[in-house]
Amino acid sequence: MMKTQVHNKRKGVILNIINLTIKLILLPGNLISKKPDFKNLGIKKILLIRLDHIGDVVMTSPAFQIVREKFPEAEIFLLSDQVAKQLYEKDPILNHVIPFNWPWVHQKKNNRFTFKIIQEIYHLILYLRKLEIDTVIDFRGDIRFIILFGVFIGAKLRVSNSRCGNSSLLHFISNYDVSKHEVERSVDVIRCFGSFNTPVKPKIFLENDEINLMNDKLERTIGKNLKNKIAIIAPYSSKEIKSWPMDSFRQVINYLISNEFIVMVVGAAEDKPNAELLIQNIPGPVFSFAGETSIRELSALVSISHLVIGVDTGVLHIASCFKVKIIAIFGSTRSTEFRPYSDMATVVETNTCKCNQFLHNKCDYSVRGYAGCISEVTHEMIINSIVNTRYKSESV
Repeated sequence: MMKTQVHNKRKGVILNIINLTIKLILLPGNLISKKPDFKNLGIKKILLIRLDHIGDVVMTSPAFQIVREKFPEAEIFLLSDQVAKQLYEKDPILNHVIPFNWPWVHQKKNNRFTFKIIQEIYHLILYLRKLEIDTVIDFRGDIRFIILFGVFIGAKLRVSNSRCGNSSLLHFISNYDVSKHEVERSVDVIRCFGSFNTPVKPKIFLENDEINLMNDKLERTIGKNLKNKIAIIAPYSSKEIKSWPMDSFRQVINYLISNEFIVMVVGAAEDKPNAELLIQNIPGPVFSFAGETSIRELSALVSISHLVIGVDTGVLHIASCFKVKIIAIFGSTRSTEFRPYSDMATVVETNTCKCNQFLHNKCDYSVRGYAGCISEVTHEMIINSIVNTRYKSESV
């Protein structure tokens, strides 16, 4: 049985007990069964599962492309949340995006399963069974997904990683290596299908009309003079522990404006009051787009910008899909795993985190309400990175 990689000791013990129980139950059948033969299986319908935050889905997109390369005639379904549906439903490599908001991501209390959620899961299983999916690929390594959307829907082939064990429920399993980037771990999951030629790079498909509409929106917002470079500030994340002091962001915004950048602060609708407060009384071309764009409009905005600066958030992963310079502020999360996967990205961190970076739920060493490690990243460090980034681009 492969070792679980859950970094909560209590959950790890529970998972090991569950995995051992499943292994004992399935032992007689596994002794006589053989691994499926890809050549004779005739894979026709593939379900890709990524029920996480949007940044995680974007980091998995290289694997979507590789699956399409390996199975050009297959019907490929992506099971993800409503936001990912908006972002990937136009992607030509996917046939269908099935939306489902898993409560782990979308409810404040972890894994709060209400009767309504259980009903939704039941109907989703019935729907997936009717589709007659033959292959399920889960990129999170979640035993719940393997059971609910793999075993229960009757998939003949189940593939995932060893994050939660699952060896008895899977036909092929990759090693969940915490020293690797999430993009690389996602690709490892599908290496069982053989070699591939597709470049390993996050991707978001945008239509030209979407980019043109965003250019029109910018002209209406800031005027027809778009000669200045656009810098995007992404200060908001799904977890407060990833936040960077607002005063530091203000210093960076002032520097950008003084160097002829037009600054756009982005975020969700709930971030709008904070975004407006952030830019209040800052002279110069700085605007709040928080809550003013769909996820596809945000992607279009990022694609035509010159620089994106932010904390560990989905906006930076969206930026990694385009030729955009990125400055990522890290502290309480592991940049080796979750930095923007782009050769145009610079990570700024102090590597002084004293907490459990694998959990990154709370900080016991906070400074003025911010994680101590990320507070040690100064605005001067970010400004120096901006200067170095501009110098490198001009000298190439």
